[in-house]
Amino acid sequence: RQKLRVNPEIFDDILNYISDHPIFQNQSNNPQLPVSIQLAIFLNRAGHYGNAITLEDVAQWAGVSVGSVVNCTNRVMIAVLDAHDQFVCFPADNSEDADLARKFAESCTCPEWKGGFLAIDGSTMDLFTKPGYYGETFFDRKSKYSLGCQAVILPHNLLIVDYALGHPGSVHDAFAFRSTRLYEDHADLLPDGHWVWADSAYPLEPWCIAPFKKPHNGRLTKNQKTFNYHLSKVFFFEGPYFNKLILFTYLFRSVFVLNTHLLF
Repeated sequence: RQKLRVNPEIFDDILNYISDHPIFQNQSNNPQLPVSIQLAIFLNRAGHYGNAITLEDVAQWAGVSVGSVVNCTNRVMIAVLDAHDQFVCFPADNSEDADLARKFAESCTCPEWKGGFLAIDGSTMDLFTKPGYYGETFFDRKSKYSLGCQAVILPHNLLIVDYALGHPGSVHDAFAFRSTRLYEDHADLLPDGHWVWADSAYPLEPWCIAPFKKPHNGRLTKNQKTFNYHLSKVFFFEGPYFNKLILFTYLFRSVFVLNTHLLF
């Protein structure tokens, strides 16, 4: 678990799902490594960052060549991404996931707020070095070079239903939000009387509810503070935790692994 970042039963579930993918079949006289080994190599690389996971280190750990590490990673990524649309999609209004999300929002707040069954947040992902092209645009407010990521989730189980990747780290969440499918097609994706929870960095819309911002040189009213308090019960992310939540999304755009309850 320390190396692969998943429990054994989750590893077996992923293995069973991808084992029959044609990418693992060939007519060569040199057969591929077992799919289980290829998946282990992929998870090991995906779960670590920087000098802790060089190709040479993974090759020594797995007992294979550096070229095999690259090939195994690419094959598993192809198999996983082919399942993307099956596992990363908006829940239907009458689905079990949507119903559980509404019940979660209601249990954390009040019956009138059960329509808030989605939540969105953003984070930055550190880059190893300054990009060669337009590198200054990737310099974020934390004085690091990074990429931005937006993720729309179901609050009760953290399943990702939409995401946007690729904006420079200096881009504000409100602008990066426009790249999500939710922003572009919210009228079709959100049933009547439903909305997405967000933090104060996002625009306030009838379908996007954010907490009250403290006025400049002023204070929030008692009712506004009460509203913000109850909103935080249904939607709250700590930065480091959110970074872990979307680690695979950032590295490989492979949120199928997350949506099979990846444990960090």
